[in-house]
Amino acid sequence: MAESIQKEDWERFRALGSVPPSIREVVLRSWVRSRDKGDLITRERAPSVAWAELAALRSRNGRLRSAAQGAIGSAGYMLSDTGMMVLLCDRDGVVLDASGDARVLSRGEENHLQPGGCWDEGVIGTNAIGTALQLAKPVTITGIEHFCEAIQRWSCAAAPIRDPFSGQLLGAVDLSGPSGQDFGQMGAFSVALALQIEEAIRNAGLRDQARLVEELLKKRPTTTGDEMLIIDREGRAVWASPGFERLAGPRNGLVRDLGPELIGNAPAMAERMRLTIPDADVDLLNSGEGTLGIIVTLHQPGRRRPRNGEAAIGLADIARIDEEMAGICQQAQRITESGVPLLIKGPVGSGKETLARALHAAGPQAGLPFEIVDCSLLDPDTMRRNPGHTAGFQHLAETGGVLCLDEPAETPRAAQPLLAQAVAHLLREAVAPVQVLSLSSVSLSERMARGDLRSDLHFRLAGAILRLPALAERQRHMAALVRHFADLAVRGQRVMPIRFTPAAMMRLQAHGWPGNLRELRNLVDSLSATSLSRLIDVADLPPQIASPQPHAREDTLRDRERADILDAVAETGGNMAEAARRLGISRSTLYLKLDQYGVPRRRR
Repeated sequence: MAESIQKEDWERFRALGSVPPSIREVVLRSWVRSRDKGDLITRERAPSVAWAELAALRSRNGRLRSAAQGAIGSAGYMLSDTGMMVLLCDRDGVVLDASGDARVLSRGEENHLQPGGCWDEGVIGTNAIGTALQLAKPVTITGIEHFCEAIQRWSCAAAPIRDPFSGQLLGAVDLSGPSGQDFGQMGAFSVALALQIEEAIRNAGLRDQARLVEELLKKRPTTTGDEMLIIDREGRAVWASPGFERLAGPRNGLVRDLGPELIGNAPAMAERMRLTIPDADVDLLNSGEGTLGIIVTLHQPGRRRPRNGEAAIGLADIARIDEEMAGICQQAQRITESGVPLLIKGPVGSGKETLARALHAAGPQAGLPFEIVDCSLLDPDTMRRNPGHTAGFQHLAETGGVLCLDEPAETPRAAQPLLAQAVAHLLREAVAPVQVLSLSSVSLSERMARGDLRSDLHFRLAGAILRLPALAERQRHMAALVRHFADLAVRGQRVMPIRFTPAAMMRLQAHGWPGNLRELRNLVDSLSATSLSRLIDVADLPPQIASPQPHAREDTLRDRERADILDAVAETGGNMAEAARRLGISRSTLYLKLDQYGVPRRRR
């Protein structure tokens, strides 16, 4: 395509706003939009995202990249000696992949016409990528037609890529080369590539839908009487059992309408559906390529849904407890979305692992593995023999996901530098982003100051720190916490949640709760399972809560507890795991008790 204007036309428009008589309408309208943005005209290169952000964008656009791989690879091979290159961009104009003539690829780096460069029209003015995305139609921009003078060395043709099912704009494919050379049929070529990529997306979508239906039919015989709906990851209802609409009633429309709102984000879609229909099972169906879709199961009246335990608590559930936890959840989600390593501090039973699993389910790594590592069990000899293959690390390196380190302060001294190296290697070499979460019931900074924890491990893990409060610090929220756990206890069941009399609530508020949220939830679950009246009074509470012992006995009880702990440690030869098992407490609780009573402990 020949240029519709000359350099003088561009200069007059820049200085005086004069409209060249020969300018194409699509170029003029783009120039006006670009001029209204301010000082774009002097920019020499497009903005560029950081490597970590590019990796995250590539991960989020995995379906587009996978579908485009064949077309981009073939086009790049065809263009290898033509002075041209082909670029795949996301919906915001960020270049995800590039292929073609090596000399042109190298030249493109000068203007950030390369992976990571952002060619949105709003940040770099008129260009084929940004203008095609702005107008959602194919555009060719040659030489002087670019708004920024430094970019006029290029000629480009771009075509938008749409989801063949929903019509949603997914990105664009662009052909670029130095201005002045014969651009020929590059506009038609870009459209052909876009159509080829859309066809690949359509075929992949049909395969995924077939796999979803196959998975649903596998589940169907084991859930006789239940009704199911299957939704793909783009929010489309793929299949429904004959009775689903009848059993869902008015909620059927709500469920089907939620999908398109959260297109492309199946974990968020599932979370919203759980809030909309709390008596339904909403399950993500995952494969090695990520989330395929969602299965919504409605149970016939009278059937009890299996409990999924603490791991099933979502981020929205935690945030609803009180305003303090809502703030913590918001902050934690922002941190994990940024990829910064997060240390979650809090006393035993305060919900650290529950929060970590909820962040995983609601975050960028949803659907990828969640590997939890007990740091006290790390063996330095094994780590030296098999570097990079420490428990869970190799799996995450191959897939991406979340690495959750439990009690890093209890890492054996000889294993601490090896753990720091393993984490650094994982973050650097994993094929997809890995989020590092650490859970600690003690202060890592205090352990570092005492010389028990290496500083390199501490700073590797504590990129950001969040503290979960002890239950004793949240007495004013006791009623809300109790209602929350009571509602969770009967989620999906046709049973009223238990409620507490004012007298019983006063006893709960007066209790010290050494086991924190875990102790409170266990109590509520137990009462919910056994109560017939569904109203809990003082007489229904355990004796230690209903009739608290006088403070005068506390010292005697502490002495007896200390003696029991010392006996268990001595009898097991210092094996903390076995001692904790005999005492009926967790190992982390045993460590806290040893510190509380000033008992030195052996380091491995």
